[in-house]
Amino acid sequence: MRSKAFIYCRISDDKTGEKLGVQRQEEDCRALAEEKGYEVVRVFQDNDISAYSGKARPEYSAMVARVATGEVDAVLCWHPDRLHRRPVELEAYIDACRDGKAITLSVKAGEMDLATDAGQMIARMLGAAARYESDTKATRIRRASEQATRAGKWTGGTRPFGWTITDGTPALHPEESAAIASACARVLRGDSLGSIIREMNDQGLTTTRGKPWGYAQLAQALERPRNAGLASYHGEIVGESTFPAIVSENVWRGVCAVLRDPARRRSQSNKAVHLLAGIAQCHCGAYVRTAGVTARDGTRHKIYRCPVRGSGHVSKRVAFVDDVVNTAIIAVRAAEAATKKAPTGPDPEAEQLQVEATALRKRQEEAGVQAALGQIPMQMLGSINAVIERELEAVTAAMVRLEEAAARHVPAEEDIRPVSMNSPEAAEWISMHIDDRKDYLRRVCNVVLLPHGKSSTKVFDRDTVQVVVKAPGEGQGPLEERQIQRLRTRRENFRGVGDGVFITFHGDGEEFTYRLDDGVNQPPPSGSELFQGLTFVARSGDAGRRE
Repeated sequence: MRSKAFIYCRISDDKTGEKLGVQRQEEDCRALAEEKGYEVVRVFQDNDISAYSGKARPEYSAMVARVATGEVDAVLCWHPDRLHRRPVELEAYIDACRDGKAITLSVKAGEMDLATDAGQMIARMLGAAARYESDTKATRIRRASEQATRAGKWTGGTRPFGWTITDGTPALHPEESAAIASACARVLRGDSLGSIIREMNDQGLTTTRGKPWGYAQLAQALERPRNAGLASYHGEIVGESTFPAIVSENVWRGVCAVLRDPARRRSQSNKAVHLLAGIAQCHCGAYVRTAGVTARDGTRHKIYRCPVRGSGHVSKRVAFVDDVVNTAIIAVRAAEAATKKAPTGPDPEAEQLQVEATALRKRQEEAGVQAALGQIPMQMLGSINAVIERELEAVTAAMVRLEEAAARHVPAEEDIRPVSMNSPEAAEWISMHIDDRKDYLRRVCNVVLLPHGKSSTKVFDRDTVQVVVKAPGEGQGPLEERQIQRLRTRRENFRGVGDGVFITFHGDGEEFTYRLDDGVNQPPPSGSELFQGLTFVARSGDAGRRE
């Protein structure tokens, strides 16, 4: 009766997926079985799995379990390192062979009887040599990858969205790079990731893996240093990349600062229903909530109501307030678009910040070289990097303010044009998802609901809804009591100016107030409602900017 044997084959990296490596191993092992007179019971194969990585090898595990039962007399392999390269696996394999009384035969290393002390010694020596070879190879590959990464070169893997890779050389992908640049501009403008994701998916743009865009994927794509032509290693900027830049470093740092802002809304789980709930403030300073009320005629209405109990706090219909705010925001966005003029040349302040950022990164590189050469202790390197990082944060904050200032200005009267409800600004705002509109309001505006005057009737007054546009760099959060009081005083002073919606812009330490005139009572062109534009009515100092 012929002795029985298992054959085990494994290859670490099968780039083609055709299993040619394991097929060659099996052919050699079958020839060895024929030579030694063994009947092959089964062939176990783990293709494209490294024995060094620690990943599960299901075929190997199944074979070892059956060897321990004494099912076969021998295990055949091409070389012992096909079986294991980790000492812990070798010891388990020795136990299985000893329990099952099986020997090991390899095409390249001959016979090992692991039931004997000599056989175990040889196996452990071969295992140590295999581990050394794996460690050396891994170190060599890791150092080569690090060197290439530090040089900003392409090291393989999934193609990054925004570039093409031809023979290892990256170039801008026209459509994808334009999408990244547009997304960066929109993040700085105050748009949410949700609105950008929906637009990219609607346009048929997918990740380079062919998947629809999600929040994590887009945020990761926008925060990549290579977007600005920078190379990074383990999160540290180490120099210039060979990848062409899609945006300037100022824009990239600004986007990173916005996306990493702890105040930015992260949760996508709560479905928003009302535009200003948790955003608009009562004149007492509290954020309003929504509630349902029944009118005298029995109809139900939604209202914005102050959560503070007692008389004097606001309670206004949701539909009326939302209409005023939507009207104001459409006018604001139209004014922003009108003030965006073609740049006349490089911004000297932006150029100086860029020089400072480059110099700081150069200092980091020099400190790293000194530490590598042993000229300074590693502990000192950590302290140096901490100081430089703080300085870079300050430079980054200045860059963000510049980018936001470029995207949002206090409008000048000569730049303001009439805006129709059929305008692109109106269509864009109304079509935005409510989550995206709420995100925009949090970032760009404050809304305050003022009380009606003592002599006022129950009729809704539009000027009790005050919209305040934040200055570039002004953080998110509620208006302070003194700022709200200033709005109340100004409303009383504007009683003779005329009916309308009043919008206040913060800028350069001052407040600029405009009245939005509507042309509903005038014959509008093309039968559409028309905002005649913003009329400047007041200017005051001490805007109370919050940094």
